[in-house]
Amino acid sequence: MALLQGCETSLDLTYQKVTVAANKIFKTLRDISRARAQMKQFNSVYIPGSNTLQASYKPLLKQVMEEIYNPDRPDPIDIEHMSSGLTDLLKTGFSMFMKVSRPHPSDHPLLIIFLVGGVTVSEVKMVKDILSAHKPGAQVIVLSSALLTPHIILELIFTTDHLQPDIGI
Repeated sequence: MALLQGCETSLDLTYQKVTVAANKIFKTLRDISRARAQMKQFNSVYIPGSNTLQASYKPLLKQVMEEIYNPDRPDPIDIEHMSSGLTDLLKTGFSMFMKVSRPHPSDHPLLIIFLVGGVTVSEVKMVKDILSAHKPGAQVIVLSSALLTPHIILELIFTTDHLQPDIGI
């Protein structure tokens, strides 16, 4: 909380500074929610509860991995296939005239995931567990811009403005 308002110690915090910091936290969380609102499938990490089950949290990376490696789901909605060669371009061109299915991410023996902003050790383990449960023969390489700790995550989310980047204009 002290980093949000630039206070050196908790003794410098006042009611007004704490109120401004709390409002900034909730604004940041609303902005993150709006940034994901355009997604059709992966727009929430909140799983609502019912009379028999409590509400839960399902990380975005887990949702994506389960969508890729679940054999019952044919085409991921929010995951786009980008043509990479002449064969793919021809398939894309012929798809206007006939039914041509696009490749599924799990068809490939190697999947490379790059997480912008960082990844935690528990997320890497989660990827490993999902892969061993759904498709043991496949390989996933997880790359990231940083290895995150809980302290760094809070600092990145609440003390920097990544949703409105400074582009130097």
